[in-house]
Amino acid sequence: MDAGKIIIKEIDSRIKRLNEHYSDKKDTDGVPQAEMLAAGSKMINSALANELRSLKEFVQANITE
Repeated sequence: MDAGKIIIKEIDSRIKRLNEHYSDKKDTDGVPQAEMLAAGSKMINSALANELRSLKEFVQANITE
């Protein structure tokens, strides 16, 4: 397997794990600080997933054939 395919496979794996974590039910028990942390976690997760998708597009355009 060439390097580009290995990198894309790893990026896909990381995106999958982020998506699974995003879908996890956060037990906040209505505590405002916990609610805020859960919302922040989702925002960071979403931003990371978008960056990984962008990186994957870059790899596909520049490394793979």
